[in-house]
Amino acid sequence: MKILIANTLYHPDSVGGAEISTRLLAEGLVKAGMEVCVVCATGAGVDRISRLNGVKVYHLRSVNVYWPHKPKKHSSVVKLIWHAIDLHNVIMSRKLKNIIARERPDIVNTSNLSCLSIDIWRVARNANVPIVHTARDYYLMCPTSTMFSGAKPCERQCGMCSLYAGPKRAASASVDVAVGVSRFVLQKHVDNGFFPSAMRTEVISNCYVPLDDAVPMKRASKYESGPVRLGVLGRVSPEKGLEVLFEQLLADHSLEWTLAIGGKGDAEYLGELKENYADPRVEFLGQVKPGEFLEAIDILIVPSKWNEPFGRVTVEAYSHGVPVVAANTGGIPEVIEPGSNLLFDMEQPHTLIDKLRDAVKLLQDTSLHDRLRQYAEGFSVAAMVDAYIDVYQTALTKPVLKNVA
Repeated sequence: MKILIANTLYHPDSVGGAEISTRLLAEGLVKAGMEVCVVCATGAGVDRISRLNGVKVYHLRSVNVYWPHKPKKHSSVVKLIWHAIDLHNVIMSRKLKNIIARERPDIVNTSNLSCLSIDIWRVARNANVPIVHTARDYYLMCPTSTMFSGAKPCERQCGMCSLYAGPKRAASASVDVAVGVSRFVLQKHVDNGFFPSAMRTEVISNCYVPLDDAVPMKRASKYESGPVRLGVLGRVSPEKGLEVLFEQLLADHSLEWTLAIGGKGDAEYLGELKENYADPRVEFLGQVKPGEFLEAIDILIVPSKWNEPFGRVTVEAYSHGVPVVAANTGGIPEVIEPGSNLLFDMEQPHTLIDKLRDAVKLLQDTSLHDRLRQYAEGFSVAAMVDAYIDVYQTALTKPVLKNVA
């Protein structure tokens, strides 16, 4: 079976979890005996082909008014023009058509299509190639891909987003199998009219790969005493809910704690956090090695205000035997280890402290760390690859059309 995967970015260009998941899927499919090529966009240089771990990668130079992954502010008018071009990018569409004609894949698996254009669905359909789409975020529904505005998640599409999503919604009728990285993100799309002709919808969780920057140690089976070491890991940005965490921790006097924050963010926003929540118990570490960071804390906190589609850092923490206290937002509840029951209600932020107390008690459980590591094994690369091969087999049952335009 030959699979063509289309995603906005691919290694070595990476800004988040979508790129990690795409690479793990592509390389996992190769190990499973599939032939795989990837199409991605790049903001520099010229169109080129590279090969990495058995994967053939087409890097297509983006053709639009600006490259969105370069930090720079643009006016609303320029952004509107960018999105209009991105919707049906004629030049990128021509490039994609040529690649599909050259590679002749059995399946086209799309995910984030910013900079590539949803025109790939039309191109694949006209070439009689079945289409599997993976919803990794809210790109099809929201210009920012986050559905987060005014410091809170959007319960529904606003008028502007609905207008933006209209052509994408119509084009999604070409998708034969729709996959979501969580039930939450998949249902959000289905409820808003996406993938109306899909022969199957399926949830396939993202996987994690053991972090190679630290060998997981056999943690002490019992939390001894003193301040509990709390940690937050990932991009530092408003939707991640750090303000909620700070306000609850600083208002509470029942817990002894220290807090380490690992990750980069906008300099201005970081400055505001450090000024507004100055406390000697809080340390901003900047970019860290995730494995080493997780080995240095007792409890990870994921206080996301936005509806995280999945939340890979939770599984990464479990792979190190670290319990996770997380908000009940988006797809996070689907990832939380059920035996720990450490979800707090973002609508009632004081429950965060309650769950932290529960987590500290759980640290006394001699079986906790091994149980969490075992739970993480359920999110393996092999399990994800097997699930995708299964949906590809479903897509291949699509009837062949005749006289395709």
